[in-house]
Amino acid sequence: MSLSRQWHKISSMYNSREPIYIQVKNIIEKNISSSKWPIHSKIPDEITLSQKLEISRGTLRKAIRDLVDQGILTQIRGKGTFVVSKNIEQPLASHLVSFSESMQEQNLNFKTLVITKAIIKPDLKIAALLELDTKKKVIYLERVRFVDNVPIIYLKNFIPYHYCMGLIRDDLEKDALFTLLEEKYGHHIEWGRRYFKAVPALGDVVQNLGVEASTPVMYLEQIVYTDTSIPLEYSNVWINSNRFDIVSVLRR
Repeated sequence: MSLSRQWHKISSMYNSREPIYIQVKNIIEKNISSSKWPIHSKIPDEITLSQKLEISRGTLRKAIRDLVDQGILTQIRGKGTFVVSKNIEQPLASHLVSFSESMQEQNLNFKTLVITKAIIKPDLKIAALLELDTKKKVIYLERVRFVDNVPIIYLKNFIPYHYCMGLIRDDLEKDALFTLLEEKYGHHIEWGRRYFKAVPALGDVVQNLGVEASTPVMYLEQIVYTDTSIPLEYSNVWINSNRFDIVSVLRR
C-alpha cells in the first residue's frame, strides 16, 4: 500500500462520536507505539501532516499541543517536533563537536581503527531517524577510537549514501567524519541531538572496548542535522566510562 493510500485509509476512520483532534492524537500515538515514528525521530512537518491526515492545521496543532503537554512530543523552535523518550533527558552542551574534534582540542594522542565500511540497506528504525525511504542505502561505519593504545570509544555510524557517495572510499582512520561531510561533500552541520544512558557491555561492545561482560558503559545515540534540518548522520556510540568523563560548561 502506498503512503498516500495508507494515510487516506487512516483519515477515513474519523467518526462523529469524539472530537477530531482526539482521534488525531490517537493516530499519532499509534505511529509512535508501533515504532513507525521511533523515539527521538522528527515527525512530519505541520503542512505535510495536516494534508495527509486531511484535517485543518488548527486541529493538528491542538492534538500536538496536548501530546507535548503529556511529554510524548517535544518541539524545538525552528527545528521541528520530535518523539520524546520516556526517560529523563538532560542536555549537556550547546556546542556540537565530534569525539575526534574534542580529542584534537585536548591534544590527546588518539587513533582510529575502521572495522567495517559498507553500503547497506537500513532497518526501519534507522530509515525513520534519517527520514529515508527504506529502499535508500546508507553507508555503515564501525570504528574504535584508542587513546594511548587503549580502546575508549566504539562507534557505529549511518550516513545516507546519496549525500556522500565517495565516503565509502575515504580514509576514515586519517580524516574526521564531520570534516569530510562538511569540507569535501559540502554539507553544513548545524545542530544535533544526543541521548545518554548507562548500559551493560555485551557482545561486540565487550570485544571492541576490551571490558568485562556486563561492565557499565556509557551509551550515546546521536542524530546530526544540516542547516536545512536534513538528518545527515545517525550513530550509536559506546564509551568506556572508566576512562572518559562528560563535562559541561553552563551559563544561566
